[in-house]
Amino acid sequence: MDKDAPDHVFLTPELIERFSRQILVKDIGVSGLKKLRSSRVVVIGCGATGTAQAELLARLGIGYIRVVDKDYVDISNLPRTHLYTYIDAKQSIPKAIACANRLSEIDPTIHVEPVITRVTPDNIEDLVRDVDLIIDGTDNLATRFLINDVSIKYGIPWIFVGFSSWYGQVFFINPGKGPCLDCIIPRRILEREERGDACEVLGAVNTAIALVSSIAATLALKHLLGILNDYNTLYVVNGKRLEIHHVRIERNMDCPTCIHRRFEFLAKKGSRRGATRICGSNAVEITPPVKTSLNLEELSKRYEPGKILSVNKYTMRIMVDDIVSIILFNDGRAIIDGVNDEEYAWKLYRRYVLDKMGLGG
Repeated sequence: MDKDAPDHVFLTPELIERFSRQILVKDIGVSGLKKLRSSRVVVIGCGATGTAQAELLARLGIGYIRVVDKDYVDISNLPRTHLYTYIDAKQSIPKAIACANRLSEIDPTIHVEPVITRVTPDNIEDLVRDVDLIIDGTDNLATRFLINDVSIKYGIPWIFVGFSSWYGQVFFINPGKGPCLDCIIPRRILEREERGDACEVLGAVNTAIALVSSIAATLALKHLLGILNDYNTLYVVNGKRLEIHHVRIERNMDCPTCIHRRFEFLAKKGSRRGATRICGSNAVEITPPVKTSLNLEELSKRYEPGKILSVNKYTMRIMVDDIVSIILFNDGRAIIDGVNDEEYAWKLYRRYVLDKMGLGG
């Protein structure tokens, strides 16, 4: 990254006042603030670590932040997830929208772009190709290996953040200047995850999440300022003992991704459509057979009184019974909550969604 301040960034008196304390820091100053205002980042996953990092980056003055997530705000997110409110959960607001709304409230002068989608080999290149840095807010290794592929292919740095319970790991991956994810995590761990061996719900302590996210955001800040020169250190965080260990990681000189440039995860194109059990939850995600765009408020009028628990332009929550509900997104995708049988989930989707759209049969 160019160490000189971008000439095209204009700082208004209000911005100078807003960031006056930050400008006083020797390594930042006016020049550093201009670099941050011209920077573009994408946060993939708006969960606990993703939103914490996004908030810190917004308050640092990053000029463009794209936030990507497929899910909606649930009440169980609130204790550990920055930015979300009780109202977001009650209205089943998509996480990307809720996150973007809060970031825009923090600083209306930055550009925040919410994207409600599942990140796949089919769309990830479009999501990241115009940014300077990729932020990991995901909760599964499959997506992280996909991020790693696209990072190495396009030379876009990214920050890996892993977390469970009191513990976390942070690693800055800068293509060509240090190890990549494939160098440090054995693929057999991913194979366990794909078999369902790693689908148990893990606990999380919000103070430890904040600690891990702060380390990641600090690395992002230093990189965007052009003062980060260490791409070999894995930060291992013990939030219970308040310990941070630095582990030096060397590049695997036979790495299939960053050395041989075989992008096996990115090559798995062809969007998966159908019913998929969501790892770590009692829910099934339905991806419709064809792309669609729904007016949910109009669609809600076709249901019996009392069946619609909440509706907005992004999502509609449909009550099936005391245990099962359907969260329908405006692109036709749905999460059947309270069900883990994929075939049964499809039956509910046909009955409560396709039939109401006149597409059943």
